[in-house]
Amino acid sequence: MKKLTVLSYHPNRCTGFGGIENLVRSIKQTLEQSNIAFYELYNRDPSDSEIDIFDSEFCIQKKLFFNSRFLEMLNKAFCFYQQAMRGNYDVVITYHPANLLFFLLTKQKPKIVLVQSNSVAKLFQGRILNLLAQKILNRVDALTLYTSFDRKALCQRFDVEDSKMFIIPRACKLPTTAPRENKNNKLVTICRIAEEQKNFTAMIQMMAHIPEMTLDIYGAGSSEEISALESQISNATNVRFLGKTNDVAKTLSEYSVFIMTSYYEGYGQSLIEARSQGLPIVLFNTFDAAQSVVVDSKNGFLIEPFDQKSFINSIRKVLQNDSVYRQMSYESVALSATTDTLSIKNKWLKLFKSFQKP
Repeated sequence: MKKLTVLSYHPNRCTGFGGIENLVRSIKQTLEQSNIAFYELYNRDPSDSEIDIFDSEFCIQKKLFFNSRFLEMLNKAFCFYQQAMRGNYDVVITYHPANLLFFLLTKQKPKIVLVQSNSVAKLFQGRILNLLAQKILNRVDALTLYTSFDRKALCQRFDVEDSKMFIIPRACKLPTTAPRENKNNKLVTICRIAEEQKNFTAMIQMMAHIPEMTLDIYGAGSSEEISALESQISNATNVRFLGKTNDVAKTLSEYSVFIMTSYYEGYGQSLIEARSQGLPIVLFNTFDAAQSVVVDSKNGFLIEPFDQKSFINSIRKVLQNDSVYRQMSYESVALSATTDTLSIKNKWLKLFKSFQKP
C-alpha cells in the first residue's frame, strides 16, 4: 500500500501556544505514529514555543510578503495552493476556509480536508468568504466539525453532503483526575491574551462584585495585549495576570472553578482541560460547541451572553454548597470521556485512511 502523504497548513508553526497549534501537533503525532507522512507548512515561528521540534524536510516555512488584511489573506491562500500543487501530496489540511480560495480554480488532486477552527458563525465571515462559502464547501472532500451542534448550525446555513462531515472533537492532552473533594474561592482562566476575543473586561467587572473570590489569568499573547491587560487589572485587588503556565494540570489543581467570558470560540481547548481536572465551568454560551463541553446545571453553567449578574450568581451556586460542588466536579470528570485522546486519534486515523489507496 502506497504511503499516504499529508500537507497541513496553518500560518503559525505548531510549536507555539494556542488551540489550533495544539490541534496541529495532535494530528501530526497521530498520523506519524501510523506511518503517514505529515508535512507542516507555516509562515511564522512563534515568539515563544511550547514545545521544540527539530527542523526537517517535513517542516516547510514560507514567508508572507503582505501585511494588509486582504492581501495577506490572498498571500496565505496562494502560499498553500502553490505548495500543495508542487508537492504532489495525497491530502491537504487547513484550518480556515480562506486558505482554499485558489483551490476553486482546479478540480485536480489532492484531497482537501477543512478542519473547523472557529464557531460556525465565524467560519465564513467577510464579504468574499460569505460569497464563496458554498463553493468552498462543495470543493472540500471532508469537513471536520467539533460537535453535532456545530453540524446542525452549519447545515442551517449551507447545503453540505452528509458523507463529507465528520464529528471530531478536540482531544484533551491531560490525563483525567479524580473528582474534587474540597474547594476554595479561587477562580482561574487559561487562554490566549486577546481582549477582542476573550473579553477580559467582563471578567474584571464581575470580580469587582465578588471581592471574597480571586481570579488568576494565565496565558500568552503579544506584548501590546499583555500590557493592556495589566493596565486593566492594575486597580483590581482580586485579579492577577500570571503569564503562561508550562504545567497546566498542576496549575488547575490549585483552583476550584474555571471561567470563560469569550465573545466567541471554536471549541475551547482550555475548557476540556479544566473539565478533565474536575473543575466545574461557568461560561457565556457564545459558541455552538459550548453546550457539548458544559451541560448546564450539571458540570457548570452556560450563561446567556452577556448577563454578568447571572454569571456571578452561578459562580456562587457552584461554591456555596459542598455536595453541589462535589457533584459538579464528578460530572466534569465523567464528561471528559467524550474527549479521550485515544478515541479522538482513532477518528482522525479513520478519516485519513479512507483516502489511502490499496
